[in-house]
Amino acid sequence: MLSFNHFGVYGICQREGKLLVIRKRKGPYTGRYDLPGGRLEENEGLRDGLVREFMEETGLTVSVQSNSGTFDCFVRFQEEAFTHMHHIAALCTVEIAGEGRPAKIVEFAEQDSLGAEWVDLSEITLDSSSPVVVAAAEWLSNGILPTETRYYDDWETKNQPTP
Repeated sequence: MLSFNHFGVYGICQREGKLLVIRKRKGPYTGRYDLPGGRLEENEGLRDGLVREFMEETGLTVSVQSNSGTFDCFVRFQEEAFTHMHHIAALCTVEIAGEGRPAKIVEFAEQDSLGAEWVDLSEITLDSSSPVVVAAAEWLSNGILPTETRYYDDWETKNQPTP
């Protein structure tokens, strides 16, 4: 297995038994739910990166409440000579300013979000969601963030949705 690392910071926002997620436009989680968040820009800290990513992917302003921990997994994804992505996720709880209705997102070349929506925790499975969303749902349901590295060798990107 030849893998590349992808490190990102992601926000967990829950209201009334629902988790705020985005629908992925591209990448290994195309067509699935993922947590708002992603890679840091040069000289950007975790908190600032998460606030920026949340705004870009959901159109919502958030404040970071706490660091929930980290989660990592290997997902089958072909990129150049690599066969897998080692996804390393720093997870933080966030609060949304205002009512929390997902807003229209700004389109730009690297935009990988099709927009945000609230999803019931019972609807979160590996068929509908990224492993990071599944780990966040586990944490919200039982207070335990998985510590073992998970491997998804049978993972397949779903068909790209129509924006």
